[in-house]
Amino acid sequence: MSQDVVMEKVIARNQEYVHKNPRPMASPADSIKTTGILHFTIGVRDHIAAAKFYSEVLGCKHLRSNTRYSFMECCGSFFVLAKMPDHVNPNKPDEDAHHHAFIVEADEFDRAVEILFARKIRLVKYSDEGHHSFPGRHAYFHDADGNGIEIITLYETGEPPV
Repeated sequence: MSQDVVMEKVIARNQEYVHKNPRPMASPADSIKTTGILHFTIGVRDHIAAAKFYSEVLGCKHLRSNTRYSFMECCGSFFVLAKMPDHVNPNKPDEDAHHHAFIVEADEFDRAVEILFARKIRLVKYSDEGHHSFPGRHAYFHDADGNGIEIITLYETGEPPV
């Protein structure tokens, strides 16, 4: 990440929604047909400092910042760091319930944990058993704002390698 961050003004404005004519038919039983996730947003006290952390620790790319947001990229997926002066830690010190998971390759996992140790980032939790939805090796830690971060390498077969 560049030390000379250019701060853009936030220019988005709230507009009144105007429906198409004729109005599409919809009922309360209908579901919206989404096609993917564009980004998720993580609240932080200082979005510029957080962008540096996510760039340096997780290798994410800092795309740009404005006065409120830092836009980040991780291997074709995106997230936004939102400056929230009244940010409240979403987790207690040893809690991992609220977290954001980043995938690492199997041969990178142990090195990634060593990088955390070298940077004096405390592991909140490690586990490699009992994950039914996302079986793999999981390491959880917090950023400076108490946001939970998980690094995971998924087991290809759903079972630990022998």
